[in-house]
Amino acid sequence: MSENGYEEFNGSEAAEPSSEVYRRRRIVAALIALLAILLLIWGLTWVFGKIGGSNDDNASSAASTSESSEPFDSFSARPSESDSASADASESADPSDSASPSDEASASESADPSASASAEATDTPEATDSATPSESAEPTQTPEPTPTEAQPLACGASNMNVVLSASQPSYGKGQNPSLALTYTNTSQNPCDIPADAQNVVINITSGSAQVYNTATCQVSPAAVAQLAPGQVGQTAFTWDRKLNSLGCNNLRDIQPGYYWATATVNGVTSEPARIIISG
Repeated sequence: MSENGYEEFNGSEAAEPSSEVYRRRRIVAALIALLAILLLIWGLTWVFGKIGGSNDDNASSAASTSESSEPFDSFSARPSESDSASADASESADPSDSASPSDEASASESADPSASASAEATDTPEATDSATPSESAEPTQTPEPTPTEAQPLACGASNMNVVLSASQPSYGKGQNPSLALTYTNTSQNPCDIPADAQNVVINITSGSAQVYNTATCQVSPAAVAQLAPGQVGQTAFTWDRKLNSLGCNNLRDIQPGYYWATATVNGVTSEPARIIISG
């Protein structure tokens, strides 16, 4: 208290606010809290809305993808023969299918200049001249092989067949037996028969007795020197009904009876041919 009876106010003690002030402060605080709650709710709603929107977009895109990936979704029905014919006619008549001059020009302009340069380089006369053979070079001719002639082998049992036959079954008085001799080359190559009296021999027997042999007196039918493949040689021989088994200087006439003749050509002997002398 001052001397005048007034209570001094030093500023350190503040007057307590009234209940009205407290009420207003509570209202303001409540409004701020309510506003904060509303802002929070709005923020959460916005965030969830964005998330939900993105999910909806993904779902719609997935749905569109699944719809577009449906099997045979873009498959067109098979055209009938008349439709395909009309389609072919329209395609062949459509001038848009052929390349336009501008497309060809753009394609030629877009071509690699280095490729055109290399093409020009290959078209130069120098490259062509180097690729052509020189005129001085002579073609090498391969000599044709000389055909080798088949060397003839000796006619023998493996490549020759010999047959002797009488001209008739029996011969009467005054008839000389005539014999036909054939020899055939049965191989695919020529074969040789040397022209020697000892290589073509006619032998005549009667039972076990020797009667006549052409080699005894060097009387031999003519023989070819070579037989071609498949060639048949023929020789005729006439027996004068003489016996020369006692020597060429002791010839005798034979008696009627049965005789057997064989022919041997180059070592190959024929089957016996029967000769009947009846008179």
